[in-house]
Amino acid sequence: MKRVALGTLVTATILAGTVVVQAQGEDEASGDDELKEYAESMQEEGDVSDAELDEADEGDDEAEKAEQAEGASSEDAAGGEDTSSGGADGPRFRFGASAGPGFFKVKTEIGPGELSCKYVGADLRLGAQINDLVGVYAQPTLGYYATGDKTEGVLAVGGLVGIAALLEFTFMDRFFAGAGVGYTVYNNPAGISPLLRLGGYPLVSRSKKKIRRKGLMVGIDLRMTKLEGLKNIFMPTLNVGYEAF
Repeated sequence: MKRVALGTLVTATILAGTVVVQAQGEDEASGDDELKEYAESMQEEGDVSDAELDEADEGDDEAEKAEQAEGASSEDAAGGEDTSSGGADGPRFRFGASAGPGFFKVKTEIGPGELSCKYVGADLRLGAQINDLVGVYAQPTLGYYATGDKTEGVLAVGGLVGIAALLEFTFMDRFFAGAGVGYTVYNNPAGISPLLRLGGYPLVSRSKKKIRRKGLMVGIDLRMTKLEGLKNIFMPTLNVGYEAF
């Protein structure tokens, strides 16, 4: 009976010592090794069973795994602080590309009183996203237009080249509105062009690696150009493309 009581007491001492060592951390790992050596010596004398030693070892392993998991979770949380998916915000580079059709009408001083032209073109957007709300960028444009009217008017067929600077606001990651001013060349005549952009992102995601949003952009550009000798040209275009902002 004394031997059994002694074994039980030793077992309780080992388990209590293990808990204390786990709480104290790596600085007292040497004390834990000494405790195990003591337990093994007691086993040789027959006071502690193999099952009791295995139970103590399993407790150490579980505590170590718990510490590792807690450390990994802390690292993940810290890493997520500097990403858009983690809620971070800040200045970053902005890029976009889109293309689509459009049309415009123009009244000339020669030929018929009015020409109706069909247009197709592409845009780039290069600039800075100051934060999730505000962005500024330049938008170069390249396109082609033609008319079905059988005339030789100034704008019967030709290419379009333009550049504009815009300020844009994004709301709830889904909708945007921007305005700016640029310069547009319609084959030969050219003029200053105020520009309005409206649209949204039917598909959008927040980056898990950095501060960045990206998505599918669908929008409408409304461009008005004043050309010398012609009345104002009002040209809406539908654009679909990719945006990283």
